[in-house]
Amino acid sequence: MNIKFGACEWALPGNGVASLKLAKEVGLQGLQLGFITYERGFILSQPWFRAYYKEKAEKYGVALPSMAICEFDRYGMRNPRNSKKGKIAWEIIDLAVEAAVDLNIEMIMMPSFVDGFIDTDEDLHNTADALRYACDLAAKYNIVIASENLLTLERNAQLFKEVNRNNLKAFYDSQNYKSNLGWEQVPMLEGLYESLYPEIHVKDGIGDVISCKLLGEGDTDFAGTMRVLRERNYQGWIHLENYYDRLPLRNLAPNDYISIVKRDLDILKGECR
Repeated sequence: MNIKFGACEWALPGNGVASLKLAKEVGLQGLQLGFITYERGFILSQPWFRAYYKEKAEKYGVALPSMAICEFDRYGMRNPRNSKKGKIAWEIIDLAVEAAVDLNIEMIMMPSFVDGFIDTDEDLHNTADALRYACDLAAKYNIVIASENLLTLERNAQLFKEVNRNNLKAFYDSQNYKSNLGWEQVPMLEGLYESLYPEIHVKDGIGDVISCKLLGEGDTDFAGTMRVLRERNYQGWIHLENYYDRLPLRNLAPNDYISIVKRDLDILKGECR
């Protein structure tokens, strides 16, 4: 495998403060940025802050391959476009694409959890409309849109068919199916693999509690996920998404959360050999 090691910026200690310097010091090659929050006007929608990220990324040699619209947890794409939340979701798409263009980001990940959870057929149709709009807007700048969702393989295929855009890809996380729905992770990875964007999240936990265990110490079959990636000779990014400054993980090193990041990264690197 040819792996690049990164992390979700929002999962690292400090929640974005000095994240690029921290990434460099722990041995990460890149960060997936989080597009948050609507109430505070989105930091990455501001040219000053985008310039800051570009400056520090160059200084520390840390890549910015992608951005996740985390705010869809509050203003989900499943909401009708003409509803209050739907209007905000579509506004967020415009702002996120503008930021991605300026930051030279190649992929925008668009999750469908919490307020964006796709349950009914109407939810799926509304989400497809939003994704189609995002794909058309992003295609003007050669940006890929990746959908992270909790659909069955069959309904995910239906979503992709409805969107019908070449720059739509699937996104995989090593715990979400297990923690949210009790599904086994490996069959989902195998089924999604051909449509997968080469950038994934890894975290571990027990039951419905996310990020409460180091990689390989939970019940998600992290080893199975990594086995599939090795068998397929996966080429791309793997981002840590354990929350190292939250309980219970922070108890592993109460006075040095950063050492917990390094420990998890070592586990991940060991699985990639």
